[in-house]
Amino acid sequence: MLSRRIIVWVLSSGIGVAGAFGTVAAFGTTVEKYAVDLNFGLLDIIINNFFFLFLAYAALAWIWLDYILKTKFLPE
Repeated sequence: MLSRRIIVWVLSSGIGVAGAFGTVAAFGTTVEKYAVDLNFGLLDIIINNFFFLFLAYAALAWIWLDYILKTKFLPE
């Protein structure tokens, strides 16, 4: 069960990164142009459009991988 849960986290993170970069590339822009520059240091990473795009893809993949691999992170 632990190995399946690790697989869910790793795969969903990978899908999130690939999906975010793919979306940015599909619109013909760069991550730097897509990001919000607030000059808050580490907070820039958290308050960032690219981060939210990554989070959306990763969450969607996480839900389906949880269902497919039956890791039961989410209650039924």
